[in-house]
Amino acid sequence: MKTKRMLLATAVLVLLAGLPGLVKADLVTLTLPSSVSVAQGGSITVIGTLSNGGAPDFNISAWSIVLSNAGLTFDDSAFFLSPLVLGSGATYGPTGFFDVFADISLAPGTYSGTFTVFDDVRQLNVAQTFAINVTPSAVPEPVSILLLGSGISGLLISRRRRKQRNAP
Repeated sequence: MKTKRMLLATAVLVLLAGLPGLVKADLVTLTLPSSVSVAQGGSITVIGTLSNGGAPDFNISAWSIVLSNAGLTFDDSAFFLSPLVLGSGATYGPTGFFDVFADISLAPGTYSGTFTVFDDVRQLNVAQTFAINVTPSAVPEPVSILLLGSGISGLLISRRRRKQRNAP
């Protein structure tokens, strides 16, 4: 009987010790892909979800995007369509949040970006960091261009021969 009481008392103490952490846990989550890939000179739309799993409302006051290289730029106009207030239990997305552009001169490699959404009313922000994998742009091989040129030349020669045969 003493063992049961001791186990019950221990369970209650553990629950009471962990309860403040659960109460303070913020239920607003921002979800983005962990990484995106874009070719040099290309762009990619970053799709995300913003969820408010609890009360009170999450007021979208502002947002910021920080990219690790000046050769990476962004267009966040799609996020202007987001709701100004995300009510309790509401979710926005999955939808395109912003576009990332890689300059043609940017060296292939892995870069990072951080997207942060601010709620100035609650003095709260949620952020998500993601990797941007820049790949080399596709450059046609000289052999491919040679094959394309020879095919077009063949079509032109056959067309000329047909015209000569049909000429009176």
